[in-house]
Amino acid sequence: MIRFLWRLCRLVIALVVLGAVAYFGSGPVLAALGRYLVTSEPLAKCELVVVLSGEPFLRVPEAARLYHDGFAPVILITNEPRPPGLDDLRRIGIRFPDSQEISLQLLTALKVPAEAVRAIQERPINTREEADMVARFLKAHPARSLIIVTSKSHTTRSQKIFRSRLGGDVRVTMHAVTSDPFDPNAWWRDRLHAKQVLHEYQGLADFWRGEIWGRIWRQPEPPPVVTVH
Repeated sequence: MIRFLWRLCRLVIALVVLGAVAYFGSGPVLAALGRYLVTSEPLAKCELVVVLSGEPFLRVPEAARLYHDGFAPVILITNEPRPPGLDDLRRIGIRFPDSQEISLQLLTALKVPAEAVRAIQERPINTREEADMVARFLKAHPARSLIIVTSKSHTTRSQKIFRSRLGGDVRVTMHAVTSDPFDPNAWWRDRLHAKQVLHEYQGLADFWRGEIWGRIWRQPEPPPVVTVH
C-alpha cells in the first residue's frame, strides 16, 4: 500500500511539473527549475574520479580529460543494468558490449592506462545504489576526495545522494560534463531535455522521501560486498 501511495505521489509531482510548463510557458520560472538541477563545483586535485553510469560517450571523455589534466590518478567506472534483449542475443552467440565495456574501450582509446582504471561489476538500478557501491569501494580502497562526473541535469541529485551516503569524511566535488547539450535555460523546448527534468524532479522527490523515512523509521541496512575489477 505504501509503495502504491508513493508511486501515486511521484505521478502527482510529474503532473505538477508538467502543469508548470503548460501554465508558465517559457520564462524565468522554468529556467529556474532547470538551473536548480545543475551543480558544478570548482575543481581541485582529488584521489579519484568517479564516472556515473549512463551516457558513456558524454561522461567518459570528460573523466579522461580530468585524468590527463592531473586532477586525479585513478578513474572509477560504475555499472548499470543490461538493456532488455542483450542477454538473449548473447545466448545465441551475438555479442554487443554493454555500457561499462563501452566505457572501458573509450578510456583505452583516450589513452588512459589500464592501471589507472577501476571498474565496479555490480549493476545498480538507481543512483542511491550506485552511491552505496562507491561507499563500499572506498572502504576497501580508502580515498578522502572524489570528483563525480555526470550529465548536467543529474548533478544536483547526485550531489545530494552521494553526500548523504558517503558522509562528511569524504570530500565530494560535482562536475558536470562540459559538452553536455542540456540547456537549463531552455530545456522545455527540447523533448529529451524535458524528460530529463521530469525524471530528475521525480528522483529528487524520492531522495527527500527516503531521507525523511530513513531518519524516522529505520536504520540503514548493512551493505553487501562489492566486486571490483
